[in-house]
Amino acid sequence: MTPVIHRNVALLRVSDKGALDELRAVVNLDAHVLGWLSDSEAVLDPHTLKELLAALEARGLSALVRRVGGAA
Repeated sequence: MTPVIHRNVALLRVSDKGALDELRAVVNLDAHVLGWLSDSEAVLDPHTLKELLAALEARGLSALVRRVGGAA
């Protein structure tokens, strides 16, 4: 198996699977997910991240957004 490194992706991390289920109940989260790392972590499509954040905000939810930069 050849490792694959992706650049310019977003990571969603929630405290537990229950929090993820709550998010799914209010937004179409799966439309933004590229893949799952665990029950509480998903890789998101960076091209739809603003749309997802707007959908969360419209429902009174907010997300901590951290940008990590730098070359590998």
